Amino acid sequence: MEVSQAGAPIARFDFAGGALRGTHLTLYPNCIVHRGDAQLETVPLAAIASARVGFERDARAIGRGAFLIVLALALLAVGGPLASLAGGAAGEMASQLRSNAPAAGQGIAGVLLATFRFLEAVANLFPALAAALGLGGLASAILGWLGATTLTLTIAASERPYAVRGRNETLLDFAEALAERLMLLKR
Repeated sequence: MEVSQAGAPIARFDFAGGALRGTHLTLYPNCIVHRGDAQLETVPLAAIASARVGFERDARAIGRGAFLIVLALALLAVGGPLASLAGGAAGEMASQLRSNAPAAGQGIAGVLLATFRFLEAVANLFPALAAALGLGGLASAILGWLGATTLTLTIAASERPYAVRGRNETLLDFAEALAERLMLLKR
């Protein structure tokens, strides 16, 4: 009994990053192979109902990034005035406590003083928090703008997506070679 040969590879695509990093797709005349260090999947071309490839930007990530940047700007705008307001109120409360009672740290006035000091300390952290939110928002917006190129194979009742970050011409070329092979199939 003779083992059938797959033939020479027609096209190959290596995943250099992302979740599929280290794996590759290889197109043969009668099948497509997804191979990695710990996995191997062979799909006969006759089993593929459709192949779709496209580049899309992630609008949700762009929107999330814009929201985080606006939130960071709001924190920056509120942080300074809130810190000076709370600091002034705490200073005024402290001077009243010193001039009035010998047990200055007790009662409602002491709790109010501690609350103003705490509010001042939190407001002083707003610029650092705003910087972190701004950087996170910027990163999210940039990654959303870069988008992803995704090759999706429809096999029976399921879909297998193979995605790479950004507009990837090599994956588009691989998908074109796959489409040509699918058109040559006699079903």
